[in-house]
Amino acid sequence: MKIRSLFFYISCLIICSYGAQEQDSSTGSFEGKINFKKTAGSIEMKYNYFVKGDHVRIEELNETNDVVGIQLVNINNKKLFAISPERKLYLEAPTRRSGANLDVKVLKTDRKKIINDVECSEIIVINKAQDRKVRYWVTKGNYSFFKPLLLVLNRKEKQAMYFLKIKDLEGYWPMKSVELVISTGKVVSKLMTVSIDVSKQKDELFEIPEGYTKFED
Repeated sequence: MKIRSLFFYISCLIICSYGAQEQDSSTGSFEGKINFKKTAGSIEMKYNYFVKGDHVRIEELNETNDVVGIQLVNINNKKLFAISPERKLYLEAPTRRSGANLDVKVLKTDRKKIINDVECSEIIVINKAQDRKVRYWVTKGNYSFFKPLLLVLNRKEKQAMYFLKIKDLEGYWPMKSVELVISTGKVVSKLMTVSIDVSKQKDELFEIPEGYTKFED
């Protein structure tokens, strides 16, 4: 009887330990590839995000899915390199000043939607002074890289600037977002996640390719 009890106790320890390891891995930082597209009027642009730790590689693709531009971002030291595959050149982008403060209203609704088999929650950000609002459909996960990435990129697009104004959103990813003109309801731009692939990424992806030359003014 004692042997059976000991065997049961050890089995429980193994199961609990395995469960703890699974939970730890699920709460780690995202590593993998995210593919999404942006539409603005009749123009459609496609992007790949490759993520590993503090490193993010952003690829911009043309209509034939050729990579036409690359950005390498280190969100820890806030360095950004722009790379031209066509010209085999790279440059370190200067740090840009943060944009002006925005007066926005954030509405976290109770609406849910399934996008690419993932449950998403709706958040609406409104800026009456700019006559704009952005509707985000976000999913909670281990996407802790995203907000720090936006801070390094410091883009002036409203979709990026408004997202940074949403509090308590660390670890979330916008599966879909739509920018609209408040007064007319006209759609200005859309961002849509096409796929998310959780996978190991090679270190070389986040390094300046061999044989590339630094661009000099």
